[in-house]
Amino acid sequence: MRGSFGDSTNDTCAPRLALGAVSVRVVVSFLTAALAACGGSSKSPSTAPTGSSATPTCVPSAGGPGGPINDPSGPYYHQVVVAQTADGLTMTGMRQVIDHASVPDAVRRADGSVLLYYVNGAMGYTYVARLEGDSARVLGPITLDGIANPLGVVDPDAVLLPDGRIRLAFFWGFGASGTATARAMCLAESSDGINFTMRATALAFTPAETLTDPSLLALADGTWLMAISAGQNTLIARSTDGLAFTREATLTFGGVPELARAPDGAVRLYVCKGGITAYRSTDAGRSWSQERTVVAPPVNGHQIVCDPSLVAGAGLFVFKTGG
Repeated sequence: MRGSFGDSTNDTCAPRLALGAVSVRVVVSFLTAALAACGGSSKSPSTAPTGSSATPTCVPSAGGPGGPINDPSGPYYHQVVVAQTADGLTMTGMRQVIDHASVPDAVRRADGSVLLYYVNGAMGYTYVARLEGDSARVLGPITLDGIANPLGVVDPDAVLLPDGRIRLAFFWGFGASGTATARAMCLAESSDGINFTMRATALAFTPAETLTDPSLLALADGTWLMAISAGQNTLIARSTDGLAFTREATLTFGGVPELARAPDGAVRLYVCKGGITAYRSTDAGRSWSQERTVVAPPVNGHQIVCDPSLVAGAGLFVFKTGG
C-alpha cells in the first residue's frame, strides 16, 4: 500500500504501507511480507499470477477518531518532497512541503491548481493539500460516499479525467494477516478533489497476495494501464474501459510503481530500488528498457527515497523521504 514504512535493513525504499487507525501489531504482521520493494533485478516481464478472490464490494465505512501512526519507520516519520522537472528525468529544486506525511501522489486540475494526496501520519487517514509555491496548504481529509475519514483508503493515486473530474485509485480491504478479508484496488471519482464517490472495483485479489500501491495511466487508444506493487516486483494490469482490469505481466526490476507519459508520448514507469529509477516503453507497456535513476539518496539528509509521482502538465515530481 502507498504508505511506505522505511526498512533500515534493506534498500532506500519500501512498499507504501499507510494504514490509518490500525494497531502497530497488525502493521508489523503485514510488513513481514510487504517490505521488499527495493530488491528485484532488471529482467524481462514474466507471466503474472492469475488467482483472485471473489470480487469484493468497495463500500467505505467511518474510521473514527484519528491518531498517529507511530510505528518507528511509519508515515509519522516520513516527509513529502516536491521537485521541478521538465522531462521527468532531471530533478531540481527539491524541497520538503509536508512533514509527518507519506505515500504522496499529486494531480494538476484543469484550473492549474495542483492537489496533493497523502497519508497523514499524525492523523492516520488520507488527506489532500493544495501545492502553493514552496509549501502546501492542507485542505483536510477526503470524504468517500459522504463519509469523512473513510477507513482503509490507503495508497492514493490520482489522475485527471477529460471532463475535469479526478479519479482516485487506492488499496481497499486491509486486515490482519491470516484473515479472509477480500482485498481490491478500488476507484472513486470527485469533481472538487475532496469529496469522492465510489466508482468501481478495479482489481480484486486474495489476502495471501501482497499487492499494494496502484498507479493508473490512460493510453492514447483509450485503454488503461494499472501498475501495482508486488513486493520487489511490479504487476501490470490492463483495461479497455479504465474500470475493470486484467492482470498481464510481472516486472522484476522494482516495486512501488508510478505510471506516466514521457514528453514524446512513450509510457514511463518509475520504480523504487536504491532510489527512484525510470523505465520506458514504446509499445504501450508490453516491453521496457531502463532509462536512468532520477532521484538517488540521500535527499535533505534522508536515506529513504520512494513513492514517486510525476504531476502531468505541472512540471513537478513528488516523492517521499524518511529515515
